[in-house]
Amino acid sequence: MSEVIARKIEFDELFNSTTMFYVNEQYEHAIEQEVKNKVDELYHELSSIDTKEDLKRYIVEYKDSLDNLTSLMEISTERFKRMVSMIRKERGFVFSTEWGLGKIRTAMMESPAMMESVLNLIWAGRDDGKLRTKIPYFYLENMAIDDTTRKKLTDKNSIRLFVKRGLEGRYSNNIGDLVLNEVEDKLRAVCAKHGIEYQKNVRVPMLDRAVSFVLESPQNPKIIIDVSYSVTTSSSQGSKKEAARKTVEVLNLQRKSGNNIIFINFLDGAGWIGRQADMREIHRCSDYVLNFNNLNLLEDIVYSYSAEF
Repeated sequence: MSEVIARKIEFDELFNSTTMFYVNEQYEHAIEQEVKNKVDELYHELSSIDTKEDLKRYIVEYKDSLDNLTSLMEISTERFKRMVSMIRKERGFVFSTEWGLGKIRTAMMESPAMMESVLNLIWAGRDDGKLRTKIPYFYLENMAIDDTTRKKLTDKNSIRLFVKRGLEGRYSNNIGDLVLNEVEDKLRAVCAKHGIEYQKNVRVPMLDRAVSFVLESPQNPKIIIDVSYSVTTSSSQGSKKEAARKTVEVLNLQRKSGNNIIFINFLDGAGWIGRQADMREIHRCSDYVLNFNNLNLLEDIVYSYSAEF
């Protein structure tokens, strides 16, 4: 084994050096441009709705029309679906399950009667005397496209908020990918320097799960690395804690038979600050723990065990 001795940082050092938010200026610029483009696109589409016929055309032409309309008109999607269910029952449609917005739009395009009924609901349901005897006004209040609604539909600030809500999931996933790529960049350089192979996002049979990185192969792992970046708290962090516990149990059995496999966890992001108990347990289960502020320690860890490869 190498004379270099790798250091496992203490939990307090890991906690205090956590990077709360990952910032990638290039990606932020790209996502901002995407938001602006989508806002301009929606503004152009929605500003053309002046009549009920315009509304029909918009619904027919744009796949996400009902999602856009219900969100920007501040109509509860669940309540809207209940109202459409009532219309379906009254019109004698076979009712086996409730429709989502996509299915409602498809049914409107296939049935003139359904198209007219839902158009009336969106365009002026608030002022429909028959509907007001069946649906509370509290639910119907936003079911109208009048001058006030048109201003809301063409308010770029409102559209921007809606667009950003729609992008939140993909934004978070992309940030996770960028974090993983940055860790890989460091790992790639270290492995190239020491002539070691690694694989990314592969299932390790002895663990019966996928890991972020393994050196050198899933069948004969020498170092296993899990990467987790989290801005918000979620149940997935508890799952990662359980995965770490099971991993160290398996690796301890391997060590008893002379197979010394190193387990590294990269933990960063504000979400881990909010789940200190899970973070502390993963730290306990790991041979080494890293974050962005301690990522340079990765070379010492790999070098310490390079003779075993």
